[in-house]
Amino acid sequence: MKLANVSIAILCLSVIAPLNAADTLYSPPRPADVLSKMLQWVAAQKGADKALQEKVGEIWGSVTAETPPDEVLATLVEVFGVVDPAARKLTTDCKFIDAGYLAPKAELLDSDQADPFFRHNMALYYGRYLAQRNMFDEALEVLAPLDPAKVVDPATCLFFKAVCQHQLLDKPAALATIDSLLKNTEAVPARYATVADLMKYELQGIQPKSLDEISKRMSDVERRLDLGRAGQRVQKEEKRIVALLDEMIEKIEQSQGGGGGGTGGSQNQSSSPAGDSSVKGSAAPGQVDDKDLGPKPTEIGLQEQEEARARQSITRDFPSRYKIAGQEYFKKLAKRKKNSSR
Repeated sequence: MKLANVSIAILCLSVIAPLNAADTLYSPPRPADVLSKMLQWVAAQKGADKALQEKVGEIWGSVTAETPPDEVLATLVEVFGVVDPAARKLTTDCKFIDAGYLAPKAELLDSDQADPFFRHNMALYYGRYLAQRNMFDEALEVLAPLDPAKVVDPATCLFFKAVCQHQLLDKPAALATIDSLLKNTEAVPARYATVADLMKYELQGIQPKSLDEISKRMSDVERRLDLGRAGQRVQKEEKRIVALLDEMIEKIEQSQGGGGGGTGGSQNQSSSPAGDSSVKGSAAPGQVDDKDLGPKPTEIGLQEQEEARARQSITRDFPSRYKIAGQEYFKKLAKRKKNSSR
């Protein structure tokens, strides 16, 4: 009888254990637990400073057991700023709308000497700020190493990490992060869940070397130029876009029997192009404000013959919405190259 019970117990464990190992449940800590850790951190920094303790108590007074995790994070960071000068400087800098004024990574987040409770939650605050300012590379550098179990708002950590991966077109990583957010995280705000579902749907529909992928890469180049960046990374991405267009052009020409003859393939163009086609990830084609990019590289962009071939193919073979986006994209590149030659 005992052996039978042991066998049943082992069988149950063999079924349950893999599920527990594979699925980590991220749950925000209770505000009372956050308060306890915060007070320990304050005491370690300033000791028994009664005036400071009273100030911290005033700030934390608005937090209750029902306070959402994102508000708990905001209050916690405010306390950090009152106690620690480096945290105060960072939170002050993050009030600037333009994230380009900030260093790529705050020094206090690099220090191994900092308390993990302080470092992880300040990193979450800073990474979220960078992501909200479209600095996705820098934001991902801050957010990627974070363990959602070690911050007061796991949903915000995973959501903005997924946003960065989605915008940078890291499809496998983004889908994995979105799954962790939607399936393994408690107290996910409805706005996060809705946007995450949309990102997942979009990513699943993007096929390698498709028009959707090319349009996303175009949008990313425009974003980088908006941030005042026109260096090697942007030039490399521009060349990659035209290489993808070239590959697509060759396939179209092969399917048309060698390029469609002297008419340029116009006979194969639909009399009613797909008006419902749209460039995903772009709010409006061609709407990028000029910015002072500082010293211009001697050559921004791509070989003239390659650009001309890409422009002709977009005009000839692609749906109307893609034509507009592609034409505006190359116009912006031409304008910037003209400015750089002055």
